[in-house]
Amino acid sequence: MGSSDVIVEIDRSSTGGTFTNYDIIKGTITLVVTNSITLNYIQVKLEGVARTELRIRNDHRNRNRNQNERFIQDVHKVLYDAMIVFPPDNVRQVSKAKEFTLTPGNYTYPFEFKIPLNNACVKLSGITNKIQYNKNRNDLVINNGNFNSEIVRNRANQLVQSFSNGNQSNSSNNGGNYKQSNYHVNTQLPPSLSGIGEFANVTYFVKVTCKRASFFVPNLRAHDPFIFLPLDIDDHFSRIDNHVYEEYREVFVRKELIFKDRIPEIVGVKIPPQATEKKILPKAPDIPPKKPGFFQKFMGSQPGTYLPSPVPVHKNQGSHAYYPEIESKDVPFSFEVRFRYPAFLIPTKPPSFKLYLMSLLKPSRYTLTEYGRPEDSNGLGVVYLQKLVVDLTSITLVSVLEEGGGVYGNEIHTGSHEEVINVCNNSYKNLKFDLKNCHKMKTPSSVGVDPEASNVYELEIPTKYFENCILPDHLSPSFKTCNITRKYNLSITAVFSSEKIVDHSSSREFHKKTRSVTLECANIKVLSGLNMTSTLHSNASQPSLPRTSSISSGVPPPVPHVAKRPSTVSIEKPPLHARQSFENSENSLEDIGNGEVEGELPTYDDVVRESSYQDDSEHIRARRRYQQHEQYYHNLA
Repeated sequence: MGSSDVIVEIDRSSTGGTFTNYDIIKGTITLVVTNSITLNYIQVKLEGVARTELRIRNDHRNRNRNQNERFIQDVHKVLYDAMIVFPPDNVRQVSKAKEFTLTPGNYTYPFEFKIPLNNACVKLSGITNKIQYNKNRNDLVINNGNFNSEIVRNRANQLVQSFSNGNQSNSSNNGGNYKQSNYHVNTQLPPSLSGIGEFANVTYFVKVTCKRASFFVPNLRAHDPFIFLPLDIDDHFSRIDNHVYEEYREVFVRKELIFKDRIPEIVGVKIPPQATEKKILPKAPDIPPKKPGFFQKFMGSQPGTYLPSPVPVHKNQGSHAYYPEIESKDVPFSFEVRFRYPAFLIPTKPPSFKLYLMSLLKPSRYTLTEYGRPEDSNGLGVVYLQKLVVDLTSITLVSVLEEGGGVYGNEIHTGSHEEVINVCNNSYKNLKFDLKNCHKMKTPSSVGVDPEASNVYELEIPTKYFENCILPDHLSPSFKTCNITRKYNLSITAVFSSEKIVDHSSSREFHKKTRSVTLECANIKVLSGLNMTSTLHSNASQPSLPRTSSISSGVPPPVPHVAKRPSTVSIEKPPLHARQSFENSENSLEDIGNGEVEGELPTYDDVVRESSYQDDSEHIRARRRYQQHEQYYHNLA
């Protein structure tokens, strides 16, 4: 510590260290002065920075022939707010002094900001021209584009040419600015992002600067980074004629699988009716009895009737008539994953999708109905689930705007980074499902089936068999900002067999008996798990915090209507103005009729909004789970 030092500290007691939209972020600035110092002011800034970096090959435009590659960066200020905490506003209004002297001691200054919903990168044109110097690569970097010696040279040539032509408003120069302005997008603030190095990162922090009066004395600076996790703003509601209507939709991915030439395990035998009748033996012929011989007389035998031996029946004669002719059949079915629209997943939460076996054939095909036993299975529709693998692919797309000046124009370089995350890898030992247990779909139109087409039957795979398919807690929500886009693809692979696997350790038997099918689900939205609370809604409804001491805060964007999807679905609703709730009211209906109620009754929007507020304990739990890589806390600008 030198003669003086400054510390900035954010109050994290109520948020667990993670902040979201409409949060009031508070803290204190502590200035420790050991020797008297002279300052112009002490400024506090709330900043969010999105950086990208790419390595590209040099071409003929680069005059440095000794380097085959170079690094280019793009820096965007997605969040910016600032205020002066010293000198106080009342002092600056009455004093014309530019310098203020502080004697030795400890000085504490509070600060307070409100985090908006959207970024303001487009509006803050004064900040976008800030220049930074990269010592490692000897490059000058400005917000929204590279700034190197090539650009300086081209800009200088531009100015010389424009003055020589007597035209200071060169059209090519204006065109470059136009392209740069279109490079910005106005979206919801992106989440904190780290873990992939300088390729792409988004950091948020509070920075304090003690501006020294002397140009030759370095300013005092300090940073305190914080983690930002945006709210899940649900766009499921659509507003028509000032009324909110809900729509229930589903999205699905389905693939067919066919087990060919299957033979039922149980076959009923139809016995012909004539085979069940009692056969009458042929009558024996009338043959006169023989006189007993000497030996019979001696033994005392009685005379009897002699029956000839029956005619022997050959075993193979007519035996084929009692055995049916068994025909092999194909068993087609489909494996399907189904999401509620829009398809989404939330880290640390149970899977939001459902898995089904689908069939276009009636379940009776797979029973003994024709033999009078419709509840019994003939084994033809039995399938065994042996394996289920769920992978999530994280895709990070970045762009860097390189300004080449008026001669070569601007150029946007792009890059991508992919990472496959195994969500679950479940193995089962002959997990049995029978297509005879399928049920007719209730709403075939919701999953892309024509209601007028043939009946569709479904068999849901119980969630307990894949309840461990949970995304890790460090995953960033899907987002898009000026120079970074994060999106996700989900891959679900199921391995089925038509017969049991005896030895699961035998890879030969496993591959011989099984068939696999993979469902590719593109653009799955990963949410943060943070929803509106009563506190956040109160903050959003209030106007911006007073900025009497602010030097550059910008104009905050308007607060949009925010609502969460209700747990129930209603098809038709009466007009909102006709629906009012008297629940939790401390006034009786008699008081209302007498006009003694103070204030206005809650509207239907208010009731729906309050019922959709997230529980505080769940809200804090969602905040605490989102942590960042150690890279996040270094190289703050």
